[in-house]
Amino acid sequence: MKPIHDRTEISTYQALVAEITEQVYQLRVEWARAHGWKIVPAEDAAHFSPQEVNGLVAALNDAGFRECIAVATEPIDKLPSCYRVAVSVPDLREFNRECGVFRYLLTTQNRDWAISCNEWFNLFAGPPRLVEKMLGKPIDQAHKDFLAFARDLTNNPDEPLMKAAIRYAAI
Repeated sequence: MKPIHDRTEISTYQALVAEITEQVYQLRVEWARAHGWKIVPAEDAAHFSPQEVNGLVAALNDAGFRECIAVATEPIDKLPSCYRVAVSVPDLREFNRECGVFRYLLTTQNRDWAISCNEWFNLFAGPPRLVEKMLGKPIDQAHKDFLAFARDLTNNPDEPLMKAAIRYAAI
C-alpha cells in the first residue's frame, strides 16, 4: 500500500469517487443502475475480516484486478487521502490496520467495482457476478443476511444499518 501525494492525481480520484457517492459514504443508486451494478451492504470488521480479505483477493484477482485505489470519503488530517493498494492479502491487511477506523472507498481507476467502507457497514458494488464473488454468496442471500444483522441490532428504520438494508435491497 503506497500513499499518493500528487495533488492532481488525488483530485482526479476524488472526482471519480464523488460521481458515484453521496452523503459522504453512500453509493448513488441511479449511477449504479445506469451502469448495471448491484450494491450490497455487508457487516464490517474495521473494514474487512481476515476471511473477507482472502475472499476479496481471490475474487478480484480471478477477475483480473491487481491494483486499486483507496480514497478517503471524509476529511482526514493525519493520513493520506489516497493510496494505491495492491489486490493482495498483505496490502488489504495494511489497509485495515492503517485506515480501518476511517471512511474510504476502494475502486479502480476505471471504476470497475467499488467498496465503500464506513464505521457501520461496507457497501460492495459492481457487476452482479463480481459482487457475488466478492461476497462469496448470491446477492439475494447477502441482502437477507445484512437485513438479519441489522434487525438483530435495531428495528428502527431511521438507524444507519436499517436505512442501508432498505435503500439497497432493490438494487
